[in-house]
Amino acid sequence: MEVIVKGIKLVILGSFLSLIITGCTVSGIKTIKNPEPGAIFKEAGFEPAGDITEEYTLGPADVIEVRVWGYEDLKQTIAIPPNGVATVYPIGKIEASGLTPTELQEKIAERLSKFVKEIPSVTVTVIEYNYYRIYVLGAVNKPGLYPFKGRMTALEAITIAGNYKDNAVIRRVQVVRVDKDDPTVAKVITINLARVIHKGDVSQDIKLKPNDIVFVPSSVMSNINKIINEFMPSVQTIFYVDSLIND
Repeated sequence: MEVIVKGIKLVILGSFLSLIITGCTVSGIKTIKNPEPGAIFKEAGFEPAGDITEEYTLGPADVIEVRVWGYEDLKQTIAIPPNGVATVYPIGKIEASGLTPTELQEKIAERLSKFVKEIPSVTVTVIEYNYYRIYVLGAVNKPGLYPFKGRMTALEAITIAGNYKDNAVIRRVQVVRVDKDDPTVAKVITINLARVIHKGDVSQDIKLKPNDIVFVPSSVMSNINKIINEFMPSVQTIFYVDSLIND
């Protein structure tokens, strides 16, 4: 089965992640094992959870709530249409897709200033995240495809997927990130979430991006292919991953 994510074709081989978990190198793939907090994450293109600063970017199908303080009648819920242009009362159409909620509320406030006496205080809140997705697979209770909610970490994604199972190897969680400009290239990193859960070391958690794959291995390696193939029963792969660091 081919999985299409925003026009990017991902064909994933079940045994691909199995080989990564066992530390093998596949078609030039190398994983980052037991990374040091902070610096090595950034070197590999991943950001530690503590460095999450950027705001969610709106996209089609996201649902937002717009509130104008002091003007209760202007409170409204809006689903961003496929063309990304939202209709906001009373200002009319405004480009929403590609903006953060903060950027959108500033644009709405500027346009609203023509209708009210003072520059209004506007807030835009995302109430449904529908545009971006992430995968959570492996030894979790509810593996599958989930909405990406902006400031989201690997551990939060696992929690959303019903938490990890008793046989999960949480010290070797894999995050796969496909290059947005070249879907035939991906990066893979191994993170130790046991240190986050048991020692409070949040530097071992990482910030996710849209279309990331979070894979939680189990202590029974023979089950990995079965788990993945329930969702992506393909027998081919187009993942070719650059070497991230030397062993």
